[in-house]
Amino acid sequence: MLPVKVRRVVLAQHRVDFRKQADGLLGEAYRLGADPYDGDCVVYVKRDFTQLRALVGDPIGLYLVTRKFEGGRVRVLESFAEKPTGTPITTGELSLLLEGARYTVHKRARSWKRKKPSQEPQPTDFS
Repeated sequence: MLPVKVRRVVLAQHRVDFRKQADGLLGEAYRLGADPYDGDCVVYVKRDFTQLRALVGDPIGLYLVTRKFEGGRVRVLESFAEKPTGTPITTGELSLLLEGARYTVHKRARSWKRKKPSQEPQPTDFS
C-alpha cells in the first residue's frame, strides 16, 4: 500500500484546513505528537467527510496520499474535537478507510503474547 514501513497510524480527530500541503500537514502532525519521518502515518479527514489525506515519511522525504470519495462520504468520526487530538488505529483499519469501508471498533482484542515458562500450567500426572 505505502512505499514505507509504518510504525503507527494516528487518526486526527480535529478539523484541518485541506488547503494545506505536505508542510502544513507536517506541522499538524507535530502538534499531535507524531513524527512522520520516524514512521508515523497521520490520517486527516476533510470537514465534509468526502476526502482523506494520509501523511507518512521516510528519511528522504514525505508522502502525501489523498483519497477522494466521489460517490459518498466516509463515516469515521461523529464530530470533530476542538483541540488537536488523535487516536491510534491499526494498519488494517487504515486499509479499510482508504478503501471507503465503514468500520467501528467497540473493543479491541488484546495482542497475543507468549506466556513465560513459569506461567505455563504444569502437566499433571494421572498415573
